[in-house]
Amino acid sequence: MYMMSTNEKNGIGLEHAATNPVILNLNELLANYQVFYTNLRGFHWNIQGDKFYELHALYEEYYNEIAEKIDETAERIVILGGTPVNNFSEYLKTSTVKEISGVSDWKTGTGNVLETLRLLIDSLRELHRLAVKAGDQGSFSLASHAIKSFEKKIWMLSAYLKD
Repeated sequence: MYMMSTNEKNGIGLEHAATNPVILNLNELLANYQVFYTNLRGFHWNIQGDKFYELHALYEEYYNEIAEKIDETAERIVILGGTPVNNFSEYLKTSTVKEISGVSDWKTGTGNVLETLRLLIDSLRELHRLAVKAGDQGSFSLASHAIKSFEKKIWMLSAYLKD
């Protein structure tokens, strides 16, 4: 389906049997990123009120970062010998991030971003664990960098949401 099923090694010397769980996790992460990206675009377009200027810019910054992570994640799947999912119907079946639309108030949008970042970190920590088990330093690094970035965003958004 989206991964290799043999015990042979892939192009970078890792065993397919060891990297198959990593590929599955990466495809779930890809789906989560795609839905999150779309949610962020909606928040960016629809934000209203006294937080408009700052959050309009922040949401754009976030969706640009997620767009880069989408590409990195899909490329990592290919590097490992898998096939990245590339249709939205499959993303919606796979993603643990839920679609949200029509949000214009800042607290709902920012709260959703915070909740989604926490969910993504959980998925990335699982990727971290699977990558270690597979001896896959590339996926380990991909997860580590994203975790660090998202932890800082969680800290900052949590402080922003305090009254």
